[in-house]
Amino acid sequence: MSVQTTVAVAKPVINIRLFTIRIITAVSLFAVLGKANVWLDTATNSILALGYRALLLLLPLTLLVLGRRSLSVTLMCAALGLVLLAVTSNQGMVMFAAALFAYGIAIAGYLIKSEAAQTKEGAAYNRVAMNMGSLLAGLILLSPLLTPTMFFLGAASFVLLCLPIAMGATFTTESAVARPATQDGSGWRNKLPWVIAGIIMGIKLFGVFSILPQAILLETGELPAWYGLMLILNSAVVVFAQVPVMKLIERTGRFKVVAVIGIIIGGFAVLSSPAAFHVETLVGALIWVALLSIAECAFSYLDYFSVKQNNMFVKEVSLGVGAGLTVLIMRVVPAPYNALVLAAIGAGGILAWYWLNRKSNASLHD
Repeated sequence: MSVQTTVAVAKPVINIRLFTIRIITAVSLFAVLGKANVWLDTATNSILALGYRALLLLLPLTLLVLGRRSLSVTLMCAALGLVLLAVTSNQGMVMFAAALFAYGIAIAGYLIKSEAAQTKEGAAYNRVAMNMGSLLAGLILLSPLLTPTMFFLGAASFVLLCLPIAMGATFTTESAVARPATQDGSGWRNKLPWVIAGIIMGIKLFGVFSILPQAILLETGELPAWYGLMLILNSAVVVFAQVPVMKLIERTGRFKVVAVIGIIIGGFAVLSSPAAFHVETLVGALIWVALLSIAECAFSYLDYFSVKQNNMFVKEVSLGVGAGLTVLIMRVVPAPYNALVLAAIGAGGILAWYWLNRKSNASLHD
């Protein structure tokens, strides 16, 4: 099953549009996820956390029904969900609003990412845009003046800014159809590597936010005032390091896939040992987070490779599985073994991805 989008406008213009929309939607997503822990109940928070990945399963139906209007309509859905969160206190409506926002932001984000990742540069800049949005969201969350109504209406207005930009870009869509198992990107053996890739990306994404606070609490019993700055640092490092890391990988020539795997495994080695970096201290946490963020830059290549093999949809859905697995292991496995288990899964996963993908690796060295 495949889902593809192409944009029928001049490439430089649409790249700027996609970059802008990605930043705006990322600001809204990460800010809402940040405030959900404070203002929303457990059930609604769970809908947001899981829905913004799980609801990608509705992508084929969305493309079939909405076609070229998919991006604009899903952005409107996200904005409407935020408005409802601002104006209603009815539990059923609040949960519906959270699901509507999660659906809209999930589908819109995928459409942007799938188009951007048609090239290595596009995949890299998409990750830069996402982390710029996360950085801005972190700065917004530092404000003590925010109220729930003001916050959700402001986030809705921010998403609505994307509409005129999105309407200027004409998306054409190809419905999801079953293809013969022998065709590239189809069949369980071709999709399995991308299920694994999505899982390890989910572990890395949620690992920073799960492992760091628990490691600090284990040593000090409380989170320091500078903890929130670490989340901002994670995004800032990706923003500034993504392009240099991409250029460094390109210089390895035909060994670029090996370089990507080496950087990712190095990142999971860092993830496994927060105590060795003394993350309970400001300097130790700075070094630990910075190294993990640099390693994250290599994931833009997995985005690009997944598009080449027509499996980005599989990877993106599987990312939610990795996020859920991270939360589960951090809760049921005692420290410090929980971080070690997650790192082992991540490092083993990227090696399994390479081995299962070995017949296609030659095509990834262009």
